[in-house]
Amino acid sequence: MNDSSETGLDRRMVLKLAGAAALSSACTAAAAEPGARPPGGKHGSVRSADGTEIGYTRFGQGAPVVVVHGTLTVQDDWAAFAQKLGATRTVYLYDRRGRGRSPDLGKPYSLDREIDDLVAMVNLAGPGAAILGHSFGGGCALAYALREKFAGRLMLYEPMNSIPAPIAGDRLPRMRTLIEQKQLDAALEYALENIVRLSKHEIEMFKKAPLWPGMVAMAPACLNEFTELDTIKPSVADAGSLRARVWLLLGTESPHEPNRTRSAALVDRIPGLTLYPVPGQGHVAYLLDPSLLAKLVARCLADV
Repeated sequence: MNDSSETGLDRRMVLKLAGAAALSSACTAAAAEPGARPPGGKHGSVRSADGTEIGYTRFGQGAPVVVVHGTLTVQDDWAAFAQKLGATRTVYLYDRRGRGRSPDLGKPYSLDREIDDLVAMVNLAGPGAAILGHSFGGGCALAYALREKFAGRLMLYEPMNSIPAPIAGDRLPRMRTLIEQKQLDAALEYALENIVRLSKHEIEMFKKAPLWPGMVAMAPACLNEFTELDTIKPSVADAGSLRARVWLLLGTESPHEPNRTRSAALVDRIPGLTLYPVPGQGHVAYLLDPSLLAKLVARCLADV
């Protein structure tokens, strides 16, 4: 391998591990008191269709935007982004069920319930609300737009889906068994290696970071999400029926598989989709450069 290739690999590793270090806020949020909230926001909750209380934080003022976060993260991880975009927009962050301020209280999990939660948040945000979904949250936002015939602005930041192929597939039973045996560390490690496809070295770096206990606590929620993720594979006809105006945000430093491959799978299926690169960033620009991501989202919202 030549020097330039090694430099590229090192840079991608640095970006990924920097994102991992920043994600340590997930540990704090997982154990947060119910009344805690990110700085600068106004805290509240809204009731979903099955009675689950969904905790949210509102930032800024202006036309509303609802943010749907991804797996192994919580709303607090988006606080810096929300503060930046909040200069011109009202930003609603919320904890998806099963984490942070939205405990699931043992209720059955399904993608439809996730969509119900987003319905409650969009109704709270009010007329004209736009949606920004990231990673698994992007898959949820896409499923919401299809089911609810959403006609607003939909921004998908590297949305996970199973259009090219199942993400979890036959690897789910092993993860489920480990969780049933209360081996949460082993379950998460197995999922990161065999479903997320991180290297053993990358996993060891995660395990040494302060964020690891918080990630482990979310392993059961991850199992639920991986199970439903394999169902997010809209047909050409389904995607063609979308009423929303859609933007796809794709990090220039994201790995080809799975982020770019699965995000790009939507390009041929969603008519009129606008693709914006997130320059110099990968999957966690909301942590590493929230100002840049806020500017890109503002650009999407201002497009005519």
